Amino acid sequence: FGFVNTYKLATRYKLTDNFNIRGSVSTGFRAPTLQQLNFSNTNTNIIGGNLVYSKQVPNYSEVSRAAGIPKLTQETSVNASLGFTWKPAKNFTVTVDGYIITIKNRVVISGQYQAGDPTLGDALNNLLAAQGIQYAQFFANAVNTTNMGIDIVLDYSKRWAGNQHFRATLAGNFQKVDI
Repeated sequence: FGFVNTYKLATRYKLTDNFNIRGSVSTGFRAPTLQQLNFSNTNTNIIGGNLVYSKQVPNYSEVSRAAGIPKLTQETSVNASLGFTWKPAKNFTVTVDGYIITIKNRVVISGQYQAGDPTLGDALNNLLAAQGIQYAQFFANAVNTTNMGIDIVLDYSKRWAGNQHFRATLAGNFQKVDI
């Protein structure tokens, strides 16, 4: 997938002895996996007494091109987070971090293309018929997503009498994903 630059800027600022603010902004990418690029699988089902073939078609195939599925490209992302750490008591720590992650060109599996569907066009229907495929699916860069959320962690830790200790952690995540 050639050359790529990614960037990250992160910082932490100590406001008081027990309170810090932290944040970061970064970019990223993920190349399609070998399985997403090359995977092929045929499932045979019996529907109404007939054999029906459903095929996961490799992205580079002639069938994929006829369906208008372009070659897979890398996913790209932009990430930002802002949060704080606070130690209100000697053995108690609170951390809260908000984040947003946008991913463009996510690789997902398509729905099933059914042979004989007039909206698919003659070229694709002829290829499916020639290969005996009733349904076809593909990996494609088909969606963009935005994930926003907040992580909250409350941690209490106490040691006494040498090796004796107690630790309790309560963690939560609230998030929303837009596709």
